[in-house]
Amino acid sequence: MLCTFMVVKATEIEALRQENLLLKQEVTALQERLSKYENPKNSSNSSMSPSQDPFKKTRSMRGKSNQNPGGQKGHKGNRLEMSKIPDTIIIHDIKHCTCCNKALPEDLGKYKARQIIDLPTIRMQVTEHRVIEKTCMHCRLKNTGTFPKGLVQQAQYGDNLKALCVYLQNYQMLPFQRCSEFIFDLTGHQVATGSLANFQQKCVDSLEYYQQEVSKQLLKSPLLHADETGIRLNGKNSWMHVVSNKTISLFAHHIKRGREAMNQMGILPNYNGTLVHDRFSSYFSYSCEHSLCNAHILRDLVYVEEAFQANWAKEIRKLLVRAKDKKKKEYHLSSSYYARVFKKYTQVIRPIIKNYDKKYKKTDEQRLAFALEKHKYLFLKFIKQPEVPFDNNQAERDLRMIKVKQKVSGCFRSQRHAQYFAQIRGYIATVKKNNLRVLESLKNAFQQKPFIPCMAE
Repeated sequence: MLCTFMVVKATEIEALRQENLLLKQEVTALQERLSKYENPKNSSNSSMSPSQDPFKKTRSMRGKSNQNPGGQKGHKGNRLEMSKIPDTIIIHDIKHCTCCNKALPEDLGKYKARQIIDLPTIRMQVTEHRVIEKTCMHCRLKNTGTFPKGLVQQAQYGDNLKALCVYLQNYQMLPFQRCSEFIFDLTGHQVATGSLANFQQKCVDSLEYYQQEVSKQLLKSPLLHADETGIRLNGKNSWMHVVSNKTISLFAHHIKRGREAMNQMGILPNYNGTLVHDRFSSYFSYSCEHSLCNAHILRDLVYVEEAFQANWAKEIRKLLVRAKDKKKKEYHLSSSYYARVFKKYTQVIRPIIKNYDKKYKKTDEQRLAFALEKHKYLFLKFIKQPEVPFDNNQAERDLRMIKVKQKVSGCFRSQRHAQYFAQIRGYIATVKKNNLRVLESLKNAFQQKPFIPCMAE
């Protein structure tokens, strides 16, 4: 009996030894694969921004074009053209013949012309307004003229300078001090940083009607994009939110990332169209239609493919890219094509889910597979509905300059100025989408004539 027990025990010990050896081999193999990546996630295989990439070359999602850098063969070059109506003409006459030194005719005759296109010397222009006081000869009433509307101080800055400063701070992303230095270098006049802050506030006040109108238009838009990105406020994390379409951008700054901030913007709680976004859970709390960004998923698939050597991720990525390319060519895709893609999509993913053992925590690979299965209809909606885009690039492009703002100017010092920046940046982005000049549009805003876009699609 004891002998049998010893044999069984020895067999169990050997089985455990073999299992331990196999586990060690698997761990070694996994460490080998992951050792290729000092930081496995970067901007090409995750939602990390390019500014957070490690100092090494990352792979772009864009394929090779097989073309040399620069202008391509057959490309027509451009050069600076002469103006038909010059502002100033300087005559370089010749009085005597260079051969015999005799006097030449006084008429100008034929001429050749060359032009210098340059900025005039820039300086502050001071315009003084004087109101006249006169006493009536009949009733002896003293009568006084009226200053122009808005001229309330003894000396104040004009709309051109205000628009330029707001342009530099909110479009060219200059911080307060550098903006003041630029104006001094340009004109020789020192503008106080307090004045720059007042310009921001006055610009926001003048955009109140604009904010109301674009909010109404966004609510009527059949398709909207939404996203958010982190931004530093006094050394702490805060969030810049955007809701946009092809013609309008609306930004808002908030301490929080989720539903509280989105509700405060006032768009999503009342929206009934289709909202394109990433998989952030707060967006799903709204009752509108949803479509998910496939660009995010492509990056996640690249990461899983590289880190886990998962062929299924490569198959899904190629399937989505082929569907994207086909939609570019045809726009309206057939229901039979959608059915084929859907069938292939589910066939590739379901084995990963089926093999998951609930006793263990999900790996990144398994989490991605479950997400793809859960939201399959939302990821593939771009095939079924022509107006729905493949990705959420519209919102991501809108937010890109927010990161530039932080890199150039640093963090915000107060929430009030972060909100000013959000509103002004939204106006500037809308102006750019409608192919208008930013500086002129800002000046119009100061004059209570902000640009209001036509009804968004």
